[in-house]
Amino acid sequence: MRRLFQTWLLLQLHGVPGVRVDSENQTSHGVTSTTGPMSMVGGKKNDTLQKVEDFLSVAMGNQSTSGIVGVAKNTEGDFATMKTAFCFNLASSLAAFVAFTALRALVPAVYGKDAEEVAAANDGPRPLLALEPPRYRVRSLGDVASALFGWISVVRSMQEEEVVARCGLDGLQLLELLRLGGRLAALWGGAIMCLLCPLHFYLHLQLSNEGTLLSRTSLNGLAVDRLERHHHLLLIWTHAATVWFVVLAASYEVYAAQSRFLTRRFEWLKRIPEPRATTLLVENLPLECRSDFALHQYFARLFSREAIKSAYIVRRTDKRLKRLFLDMERLRDDLHCAQHMREPSGSRHLQSAWCCYRREDVGFYTRELEALQEAFAKERQAVEEGVMAMDPQVCSCAGFVTFTSRRMCMLARQPQYRADSSQLTVAMPPDPEDVRYHDLAKDPQLQASGNVTAAGLLLLIFIVWAPLIATFMDRVEPILLRLFEDFPAIQHLVQGVLSTGALKMFMAFLPTLLMAIISNVLTLKAGTWAQLKLQDWYFSFQVVFVLLVTAIVGTILDVLAKVLAHPGEVIYLLADALPGFSNFYINYLMLGCLLHVFDLLRFVQLAKYLLARFARGDNDPSEARKASEPEDQDSDGMGARMAKITLHIVVASVFASCCPLILIFAWLYCTIGSLSYGYLLIYAETKKPDMGGSFWVKSLRHLFAGLAIYVLLMVGLLSRACGPSREAPLVAALALLALGLGFHRFSALSWETLPFEAIVEVDLADRERGKHHGNYWQVECRPLDRRASQTQKRGDGTD
Repeated sequence: MRRLFQTWLLLQLHGVPGVRVDSENQTSHGVTSTTGPMSMVGGKKNDTLQKVEDFLSVAMGNQSTSGIVGVAKNTEGDFATMKTAFCFNLASSLAAFVAFTALRALVPAVYGKDAEEVAAANDGPRPLLALEPPRYRVRSLGDVASALFGWISVVRSMQEEEVVARCGLDGLQLLELLRLGGRLAALWGGAIMCLLCPLHFYLHLQLSNEGTLLSRTSLNGLAVDRLERHHHLLLIWTHAATVWFVVLAASYEVYAAQSRFLTRRFEWLKRIPEPRATTLLVENLPLECRSDFALHQYFARLFSREAIKSAYIVRRTDKRLKRLFLDMERLRDDLHCAQHMREPSGSRHLQSAWCCYRREDVGFYTRELEALQEAFAKERQAVEEGVMAMDPQVCSCAGFVTFTSRRMCMLARQPQYRADSSQLTVAMPPDPEDVRYHDLAKDPQLQASGNVTAAGLLLLIFIVWAPLIATFMDRVEPILLRLFEDFPAIQHLVQGVLSTGALKMFMAFLPTLLMAIISNVLTLKAGTWAQLKLQDWYFSFQVVFVLLVTAIVGTILDVLAKVLAHPGEVIYLLADALPGFSNFYINYLMLGCLLHVFDLLRFVQLAKYLLARFARGDNDPSEARKASEPEDQDSDGMGARMAKITLHIVVASVFASCCPLILIFAWLYCTIGSLSYGYLLIYAETKKPDMGGSFWVKSLRHLFAGLAIYVLLMVGLLSRACGPSREAPLVAALALLALGLGFHRFSALSWETLPFEAIVEVDLADRERGKHHGNYWQVECRPLDRRASQTQKRGDGTD
C-alpha cells in the first residue's frame, strides 16, 4: 500500500492526465490568478507582503493547490476509475468486516465493555439492557449470520436512554447527525435524482450520444449555450426550483432534529448530578473576592447564607505544590511495583522491571514517600495560608460557588453583578473531572495574549499548508520516479482510491497540529472544550482545503485578495471551480465508507492491549483494557469526528444539483457510519466527559454554512447559463433568505439551560437527590482523606 501511495505522488508530480489539475486547468474554467492586490498599499507594492507572496509562489512551484493535494478534474475515464475504486473499497470493506468479526470473538476486552465499566461510568448501578454483545454458538448458517450481523440489530434497536448511559448525550447526537445526513441524502436524492437525472440525460442526448452514465446524468459538461430555448429555460428553472427544495427540506429536517434534541437535552440537564447541577463557575473576580471566605460572603450577602453551600477559589499551585503531588503519585506507583516484585509470582514481568529499574527495596520507596508527604503537607499549609491572606501569587481570579438548590443556582446566573460587565462573569461549570485548573488560574491578560497567539498560528497554517505539501513532494520526487517504473498498470486504482486517500492522509495530520495549538496556547476551562474548539478549526480547514481547494489558484493570499477586491465575484469563482471536480468527491465519499469499516478494527487499541497483556504483565483483561484506552483524541475525539461527518454531508449537499448521483454515496456514508460508530460508542469505547450536545449544535451551524455555499454555487452556475437574463439566478438567490429564516428558527430554540419552571419541578420532586459526582477543588488541594490517585487517563486528549 505504501508503494502504491508513493506511485500516486509520482503521478501527481508528472501530471498524468486525470490525476491532477494545474493552473491551466483552472484557467480554462474561467478562474485566473490575481496579481496580489492585497499587497498594494497606497498604490505601491508593500515589500514585505510581496516577499511573502513570492516565497509562497516559489514553494508551490506555480501549481494550483488542488493539484498539489490530488483533487482531480473530471475526465472521460472517470466512470472506469469509479468502478475500480468501488470494487476495491467493497473488497477491502468485506475483508475488514470479517477481520473485525474474528477479533471481536478472539479479543473481547478490546471490542466490548462489561457491565461494571458501564455502571462505573454512570456513578453507580443502573438498569441497562443488552449490556454485553450477544455471544453466539455457531451450529448452523443462521448462527453464522447472527455472529456476523447480530450486533447491527442490537445497535439499531437500542433505546436512547441506554445509549446516553453508555456513551453520553454527545455520543447519541453523533449518531443522530449521521441519521440526519442519511435522511437528507434520501430526501434530496429521491426528488433530485428523479427530476434532474432524467433531465440531464435527455439534454445530453440532444447534443451528443457520447459519454458515460455518470457524465450524462450530471450537469457537468452540458453545453448550455447550444440548447434550444425551451430546453434552456426548462433546465435553468428546474435548477432554480431545486435550490429552493434543497434549502426548505434541509431547514425542515434540521429544525425537527433540533426539536427532538431539546427533549433529550432537557432530560440530560435534569439528570446532571451534584455538585455540577448546583454550581457556578465565576471568573474575573475583583481582588476583594479572591478567597474562599470572601467569595462565600459576597454571594451569601446577595442570595442569603442558606442559599450558599460552599465557595472555592482556584489556587495557583504550579510552582511547587503540583510538582510535589505528581512526585508523590509517581513514588506510590514505584512502591506498588516494588511490592509486586517481592511477591512469589514465579516470574518478573517487564512492567515491574521498567518501573523499578533503580532499586527493588520497598523500604527505600517508603522512606522517599514519607519525606515527600512531609514536604507536601508544609507546602499545602503555605498555600492555604496564602488563600486566607488573599495573596495574589496564590489566589487566581476564578472560582466555584455551589448553591443548595438548582433554582438558586439558576437565579444566580441571570444578573449582571457589576457596572463593569467584564467583572464577575458566571457560567455553567464543566464536569468536575474535566476542569483545567491550570488554565483557570491564568491572569486575563495572559489568556488574551494566548488567544491572539493561537489566532496568528492558525492563520499561518492556512497560508503555508499547501506550500509545505508542495515542498515535501518536490523532495521525494527522485525516489518516487524509480518506484513508478515498477507499476505501469495501476492508473485507475491510483485515480480512484489513492488520490482521495492522499487527501485524507494530508488532512489527517491536521487534528494533531491544531490540538497542539489549542491545548498549549489557548486558555480552556475544560479538556473537552478543546474538542469543541478543534471542531470549529478542523471543519473550517477542511472546507477550505477539501471542498473549496479547487478555487485556490496560486496562493491563498491571492484568492483572499481577489475576494476582498471583488466580493461579488465569489459566485463565479465557485461556479468556475467546483462543478468540474464532482467525480473526485464521489470517490472521496466512497473512501469514507471504507474508513468507517476500518475504524471497527481498533488497531491502535488492540496493539496497546496486547502490549499490556504480554509485555507489561497485566494478566487481568480489564486492567489491560484500561491501559489501551482511550483512542487518539486528536483525530478520533468527538470534535474531529463531528467535523469530518459534517464535512461529508456538506460535500454531498454542495454537489447535489451538479451531480445527483453523489447523494447515493452520501446515504451509504451516513448509513455505514451510523452502524460503525454505533458499535464503537455503545460497546467498545470508554465513556468520555459529556458536553450535553454542544458538538451537535455546532455541527448544525456548520451545515447551514455549507448550504449557503451550495446556494452561492448554484446562483453562479445559473448566472453563467442565463447570460444577460437574471430572473432564474435571482429566484435561486432568494433561497438565501429562506435559509436565513431557517437558521433564525433553529437559533431561537434555547437549548443551553432548562426553563425555570422545569428547574423548580426538579427541586420540588427532589429528583436525583443524593447522586454526587466529583468536587470542584484541585486534586492537590483536596482533603487528605478524600484524595485519590489521578492516574486515570483523560478522555479529551489533553494533559
